[in-house]
Amino acid sequence: MWLRDLIGVLDEKDEKQINGNLDIQIENIAIDSRHVTDGSLFICIAGFATDGHAYIHQAIKNGAVAVLIDKAVSVPSGIVSIRVASTRLIMGKIASAFYGFPSKNLRMSGITGTNGKTTTTYLIEAILKAAGYNVARLSTTQYSIGKEQIHATHTTPDSIELQQLLKKAVDYKCTHLVMEVSSHALSLDRVDGCEFDTAVFTNLTVDHLDFHHTQEEYLRAKAKLFASLGEANDKGLPKLALINTDSPFAEEIIKAVHPECVLIRGYGIEKQTDIFAYNIETTQDYTTFLYQGVKFKLNLLGRHNVYNTLVAIGVGESEGVELETISQALESVGGIPGRFERIWCGQPFTVIVDYAHSPDALQNVLQTCRQLSPKKIITVFGCGGDRDRSKRPQMGNISGGLSDETILTNDNPRTEAPDDILGEIEAGIKQTNSQYQIIPDRREAIFHAIGSARKGDIVLIAGKGHEDYQIVGDKTTHFDDREVARDGLNEVQGRNIREDKER
Repeated sequence: MWLRDLIGVLDEKDEKQINGNLDIQIENIAIDSRHVTDGSLFICIAGFATDGHAYIHQAIKNGAVAVLIDKAVSVPSGIVSIRVASTRLIMGKIASAFYGFPSKNLRMSGITGTNGKTTTTYLIEAILKAAGYNVARLSTTQYSIGKEQIHATHTTPDSIELQQLLKKAVDYKCTHLVMEVSSHALSLDRVDGCEFDTAVFTNLTVDHLDFHHTQEEYLRAKAKLFASLGEANDKGLPKLALINTDSPFAEEIIKAVHPECVLIRGYGIEKQTDIFAYNIETTQDYTTFLYQGVKFKLNLLGRHNVYNTLVAIGVGESEGVELETISQALESVGGIPGRFERIWCGQPFTVIVDYAHSPDALQNVLQTCRQLSPKKIITVFGCGGDRDRSKRPQMGNISGGLSDETILTNDNPRTEAPDDILGEIEAGIKQTNSQYQIIPDRREAIFHAIGSARKGDIVLIAGKGHEDYQIVGDKTTHFDDREVARDGLNEVQGRNIREDKER
């Protein structure tokens, strides 16, 4: 693409100072100098740990012919420089233009909220595929596009990677794309350049205050997705905002929507609304409810999954899918990786791995466990280091209130002292009468919980879900709760067999 055309997508309000000839071909765009190839435009982003402006010379060495900057820095002669007010703010526009505005060729659904995003994307994908659509999905667990299953680097990737993925979806002739949109991505403008057709608000609870500082700021970040619905309508089709009206923050989200060009639909289970579930029943194997007289049966457990399902129904209806097809598609979903995932090795008790790493998520999953009427709930969890500290005592208190026994352990302590993290969780659990112990080694903690479980008990391993790594200090090692749980179950089963033989 010609650099002149690429820069031409910027608005007049995007101030720019140009030094050099814009009539050159750009073959690639990159924000990491290691990804620069011949003919690249290198976009300098000042990040939290490093500043791209410091790598201009390395990028030029690797083949960059132009740089996009927002600071007064030295650029060698012969290299085109474009200085703007904020490279981060316009990077999405540049990336979208470079890859041919791919979101304009896709029906885009964006899901934001503290909890439920991943499960919701899987359910929407199942419905749209059942209706015959070719669907791409970008979720925390993985990016699924055409025949490719791609390891997810972030819940929502950076602007350049995101637009690359959207272009890949178009190349695979996908008609629809459903994606999680994190508050970080919204705050950092990663989804700028995307035209969404549907925006979903699941819920909002205390989380990510290490990044957003206040709940108000966190809410404003979520609201940006809904404000963006009114900014473009190049597809000529109505836009949709699906909002959980049971949330105390629903009205604030609704205020961000442009009602003259966006259809607003509410969903919930507590008070009558557009998409309303009633007669909800949960067993140890499935959940059922009624919507518009149609009975829906899910292989997912808990009232929180009814909310997730209502979102999927709403998106399906907006795309013209019949309720019968929606019902059949939802019943076919067996489970979501790391979301209330049962680990079964023939044991007489239940082991569940779940991604719950916020107070609300942990409370939801423990309440679901309680509904299964176990003899005892043994919960294993920790909290991530270098993240929101305020939720640690809350989660300790929740586990103490809903579990019979809690084992506090390491999650991803990162550069924080594990003992400090565990101490802050312990402060919350001490306010309850629940039994607890601290076993910092996560493998040892999981083995201990499984070894102490008896028939009819539930062992909940919370916090990491689908993740297959653990970060301690600056070192990342392979660690998968599901694998470790199976190892623990196999050891228990083997020990029982040996003991039976000895008797």
